[in-house]
Amino acid sequence: MNLGSLRIGGQGDEVRTALVTGGAGFVGHGVVRALQARGAHVRVLDPGAAHPRWRDGVEHLRGDLLDPGLLHAAASGVDAIFHIAGLWDGGTGGDHRMRRLNVDGTRAVLELGLPTVCCSSSITCGFGPKNAPGGEEGPSEDPARPVRGTGRVYRETKLAAEALARSHGAWIVNPDYVVGPGDIRGVVTAALLAAARLPVFPDPGGGKGFVGVDDCGEGHVLALAHGRRGRRYLLSAEPRSYADIVGTLRRLQGRTARRFALPLPLIRAACSVPRLARTAGAIEQMSLPRYRSGARARSELGWQPGSVDSALGEMLAWTSGPGRQ
Repeated sequence: MNLGSLRIGGQGDEVRTALVTGGAGFVGHGVVRALQARGAHVRVLDPGAAHPRWRDGVEHLRGDLLDPGLLHAAASGVDAIFHIAGLWDGGTGGDHRMRRLNVDGTRAVLELGLPTVCCSSSITCGFGPKNAPGGEEGPSEDPARPVRGTGRVYRETKLAAEALARSHGAWIVNPDYVVGPGDIRGVVTAALLAAARLPVFPDPGGGKGFVGVDDCGEGHVLALAHGRRGRRYLLSAEPRSYADIVGTLRRLQGRTARRFALPLPLIRAACSVPRLARTAGAIEQMSLPRYRSGARARSELGWQPGSVDSALGEMLAWTSGPGRQ
């Protein structure tokens, strides 16, 4: 399928060849597919193996983004860059690794001076209740319940990367909770799938904006074609509670959607236990109504995401396929 050529700003230069950093990852492979649907030649810079959902013809360079020689070779002859490479790392030394890739890596890519779309995180965007979701410019942290642990460092590195992107006139895209097929490492979707397999699943009480991975890739491409430089575009297709998403996964598998509420005092108590603090901190954030709107992407980019339930169905089919479990 060819959706027609991609042009920078709609009327600018045609993108015949694009570089995607992190293109073998979950979000990155969605961007690769969106570019291929427009007939662009795609070069990927990623240390991981080729992604099985890539279409034929991807040029794959394996290695470190912060290897100057490799980065310049990867960028040679390309018309635009989609900088998707990023890291959430709660392990020993993870703070350093996040700063290295999320900040230093973004700086290295932007200093190439090419038109660049930078993938950031919804952790830097505003949020609100389900009936009044937040957007790109709202406050991204509740002062009474600040982000802690790994999430705090990750948020700081993404804010720093966005500041760099803005100063270089790049486009900034902020996917919310991405679901769908192709999460090879299980970094994003494994927790949802694990909760859906439990006899009774825990309901932390909160929710987010969810989006299918292929719609996420399309949003990045549309930002280059129709977006404003230095402007954020939040990709959120539907505001959904975590309980609703897990319940949908269970129903799609023909299972009863039974759940129990996780009391907030219990979550906060777990945060004080060193061995549980990082995980409990993430669960505490999941107890918040962190709903976000994709209205700007719809109105300014012409983004038209599909059903999140369809993406969940594709995710289940992917994970139950040969060798995917």
